[in-house]
Amino acid sequence: MNYKTKIIEKNKKNILFVAKKIKDGEVVALPTETVYGLAGRFDKDSTIKKIFSIKNRPLYNPLIIHYGSLEHALEDIYLDSRAKVLAKNFWPGPLTIVAKAKNKFISKIATSGLNTVAIRVPSNKIALAVLNQFNLPFAAPSANRYGKISPTCAKDVFDELNGKIATILNGGTTQVGIESTVIDLSKKQTRILRYGGISKESINKFIELDKNNINIKIKSPGLSSSHYKPDKPIRINAKRPKKNEAWLAFGEKPDYFKGVCLSLSKKKCLNESAKNLYKMLRLLDKKNVKSIAIQKIPEKGIGFAINDRLNRAAYFKEK
Repeated sequence: MNYKTKIIEKNKKNILFVAKKIKDGEVVALPTETVYGLAGRFDKDSTIKKIFSIKNRPLYNPLIIHYGSLEHALEDIYLDSRAKVLAKNFWPGPLTIVAKAKNKFISKIATSGLNTVAIRVPSNKIALAVLNQFNLPFAAPSANRYGKISPTCAKDVFDELNGKIATILNGGTTQVGIESTVIDLSKKQTRILRYGGISKESINKFIELDKNNINIKIKSPGLSSSHYKPDKPIRINAKRPKKNEAWLAFGEKPDYFKGVCLSLSKKKCLNESAKNLYKMLRLLDKKNVKSIAIQKIPEKGIGFAINDRLNRAAYFKEK
């Protein structure tokens, strides 16, 4: 179906309108604190199929279920002490917990047929208002074409999905700018499946992480080798830009370079860099250059998540 896509502004009337659309089985785009999500009922197979179809997402890649409260979210998984302490300290917020599913109404398509489910409680006030309007969880992967750059504002969603959805709820620019950290609690080992808005150092303060991060099954989003890609090729850990190449700096822009250039953070702030990453990749992707070179990002804190995204965005499999 070809929709006339509209961006609507955040207010009580439109939050109620979007919540009603989700309750009725429709798919809408809305903000979370990480990126914009493509939201639909967690328990309705037909709605979940729409989400996969709109994104052109493979069915083996499960979705994250979003909840309006910690208590409601924890009711849907088999609990242990790890889940309780993480939920207490990081929810609402950009942390996703993967655990064995308890709620039989969660769509099997949303979980890709696994006995586990990925859940989180977002901290974005608009997302929470929609969730709590009918006390109904929703699935909400990033509101973009599968494998491409995630959207951090309503205009990004429009550029990605114009004609594929009817409604985008505008909540401004997202606060974190990259997806949630995903942690696997479905086994005795506690593993980070995807780096994101919560650093492993922060998690380690409360629970001990297993050092072996080898993943056999795709239990959560963001684990594909190739993901988060601009249309132009990118070169990571670059020391300096080449001819006809855009430069994405970490720190001050180089005086000698007269070409297309942006800085993730002139002050070399990793949190600011994470917030700017997708936005700046989108801007550079539209420039008249052959490729994008990105300066090396430190491997610490949220820098692990930034480098994870860049490594997957730069991934190229020879045929």
